[in-house]
Amino acid sequence: MFFRWLLFIAYVMLICWLSLTPSPPVIKDSFFGWDKAQHAGAYGGFTLLAGWACGAFPLDRKRCWQLAVVLAVVFGGVMEIAQGTLTATRAAEWGDLLADLVGALGAYCCIMMLSRILPRFKRS
Repeated sequence: MFFRWLLFIAYVMLICWLSLTPSPPVIKDSFFGWDKAQHAGAYGGFTLLAGWACGAFPLDRKRCWQLAVVLAVVFGGVMEIAQGTLTATRAAEWGDLLADLVGALGAYCCIMMLSRILPRFKRS
């Protein structure tokens, strides 16, 4: 369980750095270079790692994943506020928060579908 939390915390720190650095790395690919796709992917990953780490708590698996979605969206909101208030070169955008929500819900839906198909996902 410690490894799960360590990986999750490292990922959160990476998102903080990418969100608040004045000039984040630029991806040259046409789709993955799109800001909203990056947000959806980052917060989909956040949801996956948070739900996986949540397995350490005595909660129902579905509740863990729902909590992970809420945590991802709240954290995305905090990062948008931080971009708007703590940086001079970044701006808070509602579209980014919506992309965070789409990524988090996409990850949740994938996990829920996998848990119906593969028994391993019901207990991990």
